[in-house]
Formats: sequence, structure tokens, C-alpha cells
Amino acid sequence: MNMSQKRFCMHSFLPRVCSGLFLLALAAALASTARAQTDINVNLYEALPMSASKPAASSGGVVTDPGVNQSADPSLGFRMGLRHMYHPHFGLEINAGYNRATQHFSGSLQTDATVYSHAKPFTIDYVSRIKAYKGFQFFWLAGAGFVSYDISSYGPGGNTTGTVTEPAQSEILPAGEYGVGADYHLHALPKFMGLRLQYRAIVEHAPDYRLTYLSTNNLINISEPSVGITFKF
Repeated sequence: MNMSQKRFCMHSFLPRVCSGLFLLALAAALASTARAQTDINVNLYEALPMSASKPAASSGGVVTDPGVNQSADPSLGFRMGLRHMYHPHFGLEINAGYNRATQHFSGSLQTDATVYSHAKPFTIDYVSRIKAYKGFQFFWLAGAGFVSYDISSYGPGGNTTGTVTEPAQSEILPAGEYGVGADYHLHALPKFMGLRLQYRAIVEHAPDYRLTYLSTNNLINISEPSVGITFKF
């Protein structure tokens, strides 16, 4: 599969996921009971990735690996989710999101580069909530999934003489997710709508776009504080 085909597959990823969310929502609605509760939620978040690094290595006074430092720009993103509480305190949630992922690499002429990509996380979470307190319904969640990194472009970093000597490639990385949050119903909203405030975080290997010299072999934590609207049915 060539790069254009890969790019087409990646760009068609979210529409397929949204279609799946709709079908799952319909199935959940048909299967719901009086005690169950299902909602579709739409959220805005800011992705705040931590930096990563690999120290330089040498042998006999000769540098054998210049090492690499990696950082990413913060970016706004959106996430759609379907949550089904099959018990007053326990449920499952499926999520799909999108945010830009601009990665900066430095350390040598070879590793001095910037890769512009699109991050598309997809996760399935276990959700647990406690008894409501003063109108707030608190919950925590944990789950797993993957993040798809789709290449937009790449080139020299801050040192304009640096370059990516091999083509950066799209990749899919396994990921874990955890988070806490609270639901609140604003009186100005209809009964079937609500406000959701939450903090989520993605844990994954720092993306290297399948280039060995850009790899730090670090696990990173991507914080995602978010606000959203829920639609209950």
C-alpha cells in the first residue's frame, strides 16, 4: 500500500468510527432497561503531551548515538463518545477523537526535524460512578485502545540544515487511558442534555513515525482536560 492509499485509509477512519458509534447507540437504546442509562457525548479538549528524550551514547570516546529530544505542541481536539451505564454505578464507553500532533525532534543534524501529523485516538473504557453530590455525578474511568498518527508533512526542525533522511510513516500505537470527571445538569438545558467536565490522559509510546533515529523508547502521558455536552436517551 503506497502513501496516498494509507492517507486515504486514515482520513476515512473517523467517518467509519462515527457510523459505528451511531449503530452502537441504536443497539444500546433498543437493549436498554429501566435501570440502564445511555448517552452520546461531544467534547472539546486540549491535548498536552509530555516531552521525551533518549541520551547520547558513546564508546571509547566516540559518539555512537547522538540521542534525541522530542516535544509536541499543545493542540485543541474533539472527541465523540457513547456511554452505556448497564448498572447505576458501572458502565462502558467507546470514544473516538481527533487532534493535530506536531512533533519536534532535536539532537543532531539527522534528528533535527519537525513532523506534522494528525492524532486519532480510539478507546474503550470501563466507567464507575458514585452517588450524586449537590447535583454533580462524579465518575472515574480506565480503558485501552490505540492512537493512529497520520502524516501530514515533515521537514527540518529549528536547525534548518537538519533534515529527515528517510520518509516519516503513519503508525498506529497501542494506548491506555484513565480519567476522572463529573456530570452536571444546567437548568437552562433540556432534561435530556447535560454538562460533562473531565480530565483524561492517554499513556503510550512516544511516536517515532517508524524511524529508528527518532525513537526515544519512552512512555509518555498526554493530558486531555475537556468540557462536553451529553445527550441522554
